Amino acid sequence: MPDFSAATLTTMQRQIGHLTSTQLAAGGIGRTARRRLVDDRVLDRPFKSVYRVSTKRPTFEQRLIALSLAHPSGFITGPTLGGYQKLRRMPRASQLHLCIGHDSRIDIPADVRVRQSTRIGSLDVRMLDNGMRVASWPRLLFDLAADLTKTNLTSVIDQVLRDGHCSLEELGAIAQRLCHPNRPGSELFMRTLMEHGGRKPVESHPELQIMNGLVARGVPVEPQHEDIRLHNGKRVRVDLAVPAVRWGVEVDVHPSHRMPVGVVRDKQRDRQLHRVDWQVEHVSDEEFVDLESLLDELAALYRDRVAVVAA
Repeated sequence: MPDFSAATLTTMQRQIGHLTSTQLAAGGIGRTARRRLVDDRVLDRPFKSVYRVSTKRPTFEQRLIALSLAHPSGFITGPTLGGYQKLRRMPRASQLHLCIGHDSRIDIPADVRVRQSTRIGSLDVRMLDNGMRVASWPRLLFDLAADLTKTNLTSVIDQVLRDGHCSLEELGAIAQRLCHPNRPGSELFMRTLMEHGGRKPVESHPELQIMNGLVARGVPVEPQHEDIRLHNGKRVRVDLAVPAVRWGVEVDVHPSHRMPVGVVRDKQRDRQLHRVDWQVEHVSDEEFVDLESLLDELAALYRDRVAVVAA
């Protein structure tokens, strides 16, 4: 192993085994030395200006770092970044999505899908600690509108908003700046934001499915209702609720609801809700096998509740 400087080793560790030719040169590793390191299989050269500690099979993250370092004027985006950031509802993609300016000229590897854009500014990009240059959260959501269905885009927007990565105002601002009839996904992105209406984000995709299905059946549910004060002094939140008739739905798809502690906690909370005249239905993930029948049953239960409250 060559005598890398402490600074070079720190950068290599931070970038998970990667260094650019500029970073190597700054550490005293010139062109001849770099060529020798490649010949001795100490380093690989995935791109002309990028070197990586030799490995038989680079990880997904290492591939993204190498691509980002090789094209410092572009950024990773689309389903590639969505998958890396663990966003839900991401389509499987065999290519890595890289956005570059329209005036850029690069050699395109077979595993890279280039998305060219005339609008790339400071608000569109963020830098990760590992050296990756990626789309900002608002720009990522805008870019994903070209790859997702409306329901899946809504679900991902809710996930990002719920996790506090950006605000609805920031999404509105990027829509004003980027939406254009000739820009893929623009119409869907704008329509999705308008229909969102500033409501609270749902916590899961199954919650979104139930909410959309009930709204379509005339049930005016709102997500994440949290103004219910119990007799024991606690305040609780219901996944989906119609506060006017004190009726709600809990979507119990998280594994914790199956555990003994979770089962007991849910039953205790239900009894406390009954004491303040709230009727809450529970939905498990097995019931999504026949989603339409489940939604019809929930809508009927809601109408029964309306009749009881009105009596």
